[in-house]
Amino acid sequence: MLVPTNPIAYPALVIDGSGSCFFAGILGSDGKWLASEKADAPALESLFKTVDTVLKNAAVKLNTIESYIYCEGPGSVLGLRLCAIAIETWIRIYPGEKQIYAYNSLELVAANLLNQRKVNGEALLISDWKKDTWNGLRVTSDQPGRVTPIRSTELSEWSGPLYHLPARKGWQAPPERAIEVSYNPDCLTELLVNFDIIQPRESVTLYSSGINSFQKWTPERHRAPVL
Repeated sequence: MLVPTNPIAYPALVIDGSGSCFFAGILGSDGKWLASEKADAPALESLFKTVDTVLKNAAVKLNTIESYIYCEGPGSVLGLRLCAIAIETWIRIYPGEKQIYAYNSLELVAANLLNQRKVNGEALLISDWKKDTWNGLRVTSDQPGRVTPIRSTELSEWSGPLYHLPARKGWQAPPERAIEVSYNPDCLTELLVNFDIIQPRESVTLYSSGINSFQKWTPERHRAPVL
């Protein structure tokens, strides 16, 4: 039975496959890391190996994990799905009243920018989504905003501070004036005190923009282009 209630039950396993590097960590009852590890390879190559490493370093067994905290995205689709599958598998192997929490990758970065006092007033944080469209988040001096799609035409009209979280694979280059920011889930413990960045979940769900795009179907056979 899944019971996502507050406060977080410990020990908690944190996994993040949203970027080009995979992250895993174990949170103890004081909300601090018992162990954490950032692999140089994405989730496909490093998920289970890295989780095994942090479990051993924290002297914690997987069957004693009380909460799962994961990144819902946006980010690497494959990495995010692998993390979701892993959590769903562990819950079935070790059933019980496990808690599930999710955080958003851009909201994590925005909260970290605020925590480091790098935002005064309002700024825009973006990451690549698809051609001519970005994931955008407006950061105020109080709290991170919420992620919404932003068109390249809208982005070109933004004149305030601009930050860019690079993706493993991107459709487009950010504006030249954009300040590149790094992604480090290890800062999560510092942010939990002052920012509401993790949310309880009944099941593992991933971030969705809520916007669907469709291509008109034509009743013609697809052929190789004529050169």
